[in-house]
Amino acid sequence: MKFAEDEVFYRRIVDDLRAKIQRGELKPGDKLPSFAEIASEYGVSSTVIKSAIQALKTSGDIYGRQGKGTFVSSRRRAQRVRRIPFDRGKSAGSTFAQEMEKLGLEPSASLVKCEVEPASAEIAAHLGLPEGAEVLVRQRHMSASGRPVQLATSHIPMTVAGSIDIAFPDVGPTQMHGRLAERGHRPVRFSEEITIRRPFQEEADFLGVDGGLPVIVVTRTAIDAEGTLVEATVNVLDAYAWSLVYEWEENQDER
Repeated sequence: MKFAEDEVFYRRIVDDLRAKIQRGELKPGDKLPSFAEIASEYGVSSTVIKSAIQALKTSGDIYGRQGKGTFVSSRRRAQRVRRIPFDRGKSAGSTFAQEMEKLGLEPSASLVKCEVEPASAEIAAHLGLPEGAEVLVRQRHMSASGRPVQLATSHIPMTVAGSIDIAFPDVGPTQMHGRLAERGHRPVRFSEEITIRRPFQEEADFLGVDGGLPVIVVTRTAIDAEGTLVEATVNVLDAYAWSLVYEWEENQDER
């Protein structure tokens, strides 16, 4: 009997909170009351509240920031646009800054790591290197009006980078590709591999997502005119903050 009552309250709480979000009573970015406050309002146990909050996280209505609380998600997602084939005379797609600005958010990025490391098996495979070969690793934290939304980790073979100096001062992908061009490795082709998985702890901590919820992983590989694999960048995205958009012209998919 208790289980049936909990199920009724669980559904009521989910429906009520979702309705408040849809009516605008709870706006994007608003912090939800604590579990104890919600439990007191509805007269139920914290276990029921936790289940309801988890359901709203899973549906993308809200998101958690570890140590800071639970917040209402934006109804709009940033789009990561890619146009196929890449036309150097035109835009290849939207940049991180452009997408954040479209949503009225302030983009920011900070370099949190820049080191020479041995390539993992996964990165070595993407770059066509033997496992353990030296790569320059640049990791950048990317946020929108203070909310972390993307973790980008670039890996450049040291045979291509030449030295760690190529990373300074910190720049975005386009400027970095210009620096690679100066070293004779201008990227002319790109490929992207998209996977969905649970976040690693470091990723969950930065993005502030529940470890059981999915993240989008976009691994972009850059290739120069000689066919050398010059960079592999692993972009980890909050799945509820982004959508992926790919555009191509008629008949391109028949080639």
